[in-house]
Amino acid sequence: MGVSEPDLLSLLKTLEVLKPYLKEIVIVGGWVPFLYRRYGQLPSRHPSVRTMDIDVAVPRRLEERGRPTINELLTSAGYEVRIYDSDIPVVKYELTFPVAEIEFLTPEVGRPGRSVLTVQRGFSAQALRYLQILLENTKEIKIKDTLSSLTVNLVVRVPSPGAFVYQKGLTLSRRHSKVPKDLYYIFDLLDSSIELRNSILAEIDWLRQRYATRWFRDFLRNLDKYFPEAGAEGPALVATQYNGPMPTETFRNYAHRVFRDFVRTLQEIAAQRGNA
Repeated sequence: MGVSEPDLLSLLKTLEVLKPYLKEIVIVGGWVPFLYRRYGQLPSRHPSVRTMDIDVAVPRRLEERGRPTINELLTSAGYEVRIYDSDIPVVKYELTFPVAEIEFLTPEVGRPGRSVLTVQRGFSAQALRYLQILLENTKEIKIKDTLSSLTVNLVVRVPSPGAFVYQKGLTLSRRHSKVPKDLYYIFDLLDSSIELRNSILAEIDWLRQRYATRWFRDFLRNLDKYFPEAGAEGPALVATQYNGPMPTETFRNYAHRVFRDFVRTLQEIAAQRGNA
């Protein structure tokens, strides 16, 4: 199922509320491929996957500079704070209509420490490994749209496609319930066009050199684990998110080839650089 009008309305309303901070925060998660296509003019060959959660990356310290805090902006707009207790407490902002659920994330730096950090007065975010990749490698997308009675005209920051793919691949071992969607997001971008695939390859080669060498090894290992063959777990998981015209077995074989070609090309690039 693709993105519905109520889902999009919840996203646009959230962006409008957060407008004072859009230059400092980055929209991440499942909305990113949709924003690439609808407003960023990137190509798409496959059906999109519905997403409702709105994930937002924020710096570890967010200055107020005379502005209302993010907590004040959201609560005054009717969003309610919810804390979900689990192994890692999760703080979310929820709205009844249009239904919206926002989670704020910030980079975990150094040794694992507190899972939730206070990044601004009265405002906390969940600390996650590798999130700096998304905050430090971005592109801007202009959104000018009218939906229902809401008109928005703003610029939002999203991760660059290569950074989005790299961070998703790195977190596969940590996001068990979200792996099917994460793999589908990667597949969808890699198979959108030759030009986009090549630009993602080039960017990941650059990210490989910018961040810890072991991250690149982990990235390749994570993808290898899921795609050793067409009958492996990875192609089957990607297929659970696909609702296009290809028969299931044909699609699994196709998804396997897309990932294997991608991984092998990256391995060849790294070998040429002497860092395989």
